[in-house]
Order: sequence, then structure tokens, then C-alpha cells
Amino acid sequence: MPNNHPSAQRSVGQHVSRNVVIIAFVALFSGWGQDLVAPALPAFLILLGFNHASIGFIDGLLQSATSIFRFVSGIVSDKYRDRKTFVFLGYALSSITRPLLAFASSLPFIAGLRLLDGVGKGTKDAPRDALVADSSSDETHGRAFGFHRFIDTAGSVFGPLMATGILFLLTPTLFAYRVVFAMAAIPGMIALALIWFGVREPEKKSFKAKRLREPFPWTFWLFTAGTAVAMLTKINDALFLVRAQDIGIPPTWIPLLFAGFTLIYAVLSYPIGIWSDRIGKLPLITAGWLVMACVELGFAYESSIFTALILFAFFGLFYALTEGSGRAFIADIVSTEQRGSAYAVFHTIVGLSVIVGGYTLGHVWDVMSSGMAFKLSAMGSFVGFAILLVMLVLQRRQVKQKTT
Repeated sequence: MPNNHPSAQRSVGQHVSRNVVIIAFVALFSGWGQDLVAPALPAFLILLGFNHASIGFIDGLLQSATSIFRFVSGIVSDKYRDRKTFVFLGYALSSITRPLLAFASSLPFIAGLRLLDGVGKGTKDAPRDALVADSSSDETHGRAFGFHRFIDTAGSVFGPLMATGILFLLTPTLFAYRVVFAMAAIPGMIALALIWFGVREPEKKSFKAKRLREPFPWTFWLFTAGTAVAMLTKINDALFLVRAQDIGIPPTWIPLLFAGFTLIYAVLSYPIGIWSDRIGKLPLITAGWLVMACVELGFAYESSIFTALILFAFFGLFYALTEGSGRAFIADIVSTEQRGSAYAVFHTIVGLSVIVGGYTLGHVWDVMSSGMAFKLSAMGSFVGFAILLVMLVLQRRQVKQKTT
């Protein structure tokens, strides 16, 4: 499905290519379906009688499959220079499996569906990020990824809002949650149509096969290590939502809460992306992990609903500072020929950290307390922040040496 075309890199608006715009709207509709499911799933699992470790395990399965297939698809897409095919196949698998949760009741069935969803997410993630990078200039990577995260995350607002409306209409019963999951089929099909008819493989620049075998720069490995350490102890989003419910936010309002912090993430992503092109990506990413450590420390203690809402707002700021900037930073520091592989390696290592952390912190929550789980999480985020801060100092010293 190559469909190479030079207009894939033609600018729309100010320095955002047509291809990036379409890929962003693909992500919007897919995110809409994904986040119809994600904020509703923890409460659904609790109604079915699952414990916190099981919820963390199911989320970990999704993350593990995502990590493995990110690795495979990213490397293969570099080799064959065909990003679009992998993007389509990945979105297709996720779009099919999410609505099937409407028919699930047992742990094996639910775990299997989340595993397949993870396969789909992993298959498309690294090639999609490489496609965004290939469809933008080196000077506008931050803008392109910021725009992509802005539009993508808007879908993660619409999904929870729709879920909230359904739960208010039907009350939060097992049947209501099943209706929510079934509705995920509609945006999923729209996303697939946009890929098939709208996305074009960028015109291939001169390709140097030997660059595929070149080692990644030290900045890539240190950035990956710092992020992995922080993610190893990051409470996953599902358990953040369970914590909000424990604090006193009613289950009916949980998807709306998810929509609120996601809206903050969406609104801030594009301006932060533009800003990152001007001042650098790494300072913003480093600041993001400091914000995350403070959020986790705040959730470690019993708090009011008002305090929880403030913390969730900063949770959205964390994602806005780190997600788009992180992808753009990798695009800046590796060659075009290595982008798919670089995203594959980064997402795989970080994803494996998420798997271990998701189950371990869920277990700590079950056998000790939520406070202890969040305290451990905050400690890990502080360590990740420290590693990235050292990297930032080293990088600036290296730049200073080159200019003197």
C-alpha cells in the first residue's frame, strides 16, 4: 500500500503537512473509540469482581503486546519503507477487538481482547510516528507532533464524553458498559477509511541502507533509560481512575474526569509542540516528569475531590509536556532511515517497564495501600527526572563546547 506522493509533504496552514493532518484525524477517530473503552473498563471490571492486581495485569497485557509489536513493525517498516501498510493493519486490529468487549465476561476473554488490541496498537505506533516525522521538515518536528497530539487527544475527549452520556442515560450497570464498548465500532471504521483513502506514503528521500546498521546516538539511549526508569514506577491510567473513585468521585463521572484531563492535554499539546521547536524538546520533557512526580505524591495522601481534580489537571499537563515532545526529540536525534527502528526500540523498552510497573504497583496497592503505591511511583518519577536533568546538562555542555 505504498501510494507514494510528493503532496504528502505539502504544507497545510503553517508548516503542518497534509499527511500529518490526515494522520492526526485518523488518530482522533481511533482515540475516540479507544477512550470510549479505556475510562469505562476499570469500573466494568470491578463490577465483574476483578481485584486491582487483575486490572493491572490486563492493562499490562495490552502494554506488553504493544511493546513487542512496536519493536517488530518499526524495524520492518524501516527495511521496506512502507509505513502506511503497518499503520492500516494496526488500526484495523484495534478497531475490531474493542467493540467485542461488549460480549466479554471472563478474565481470559477480556485479557485476550486487550492483548489483541495491544498487538494492533503496537503494529501501528512506531510506523505512524515515523510517518509523521517523514511528512514534516526537521525544523517543524515539534509542531507536527504537537499538532498530531492535539487532534489525536481531542478524540480522547469525545470518547469519555460519549461514555458519560450513555452511563447517565442507562445508569452504570454491566449492560450500560457493554453499550459503551459496542459504540467503539463506529469511530474505528471512520479511522480505517481515512487511512485507506487519505494517507499517502511520503516521497522517498535518498535512502542509505548502511545507516540502518549505525548505532543510535548516546542521547537516544540515555533518554530511553531515563524514561524507562520513570515509567517502571508510573501508576497506569486505569489505576489513577480507580484512585479517583476511591476518593469519592462517582463511577458515572469517571469518564468525564478522564475527558477533562485529556482536554487539558489536547489544548496544550500544539502550543507546547511549537515552543519545543524554539527552546528544545528535552527541557519540556524533563519538566514534565517533575510535574508527574508531584501529582503522584499528591495522590499518595487522602485528599478531597477538589484536590483530586487539581491533580488530574496537572496529570494532563504532564502528558502535554512529554508525549509529543518525546516523539519529536527522537526524530531530531536519529537519521531518517532509522526512525522506525528508533521508535520501535524506545517504545518497546518503555512499554516493558510499564508492564512490570502496572502489575507490581497494583499488587502493592492490594497488599499494602494505595498511598504506598503512589509514594513508590513518585520516587521513580523523581529518579527519571534526575536522569533527564543530567542528560540536559550534558547536552548543553556538549553544544557549548562545539560553539567555542
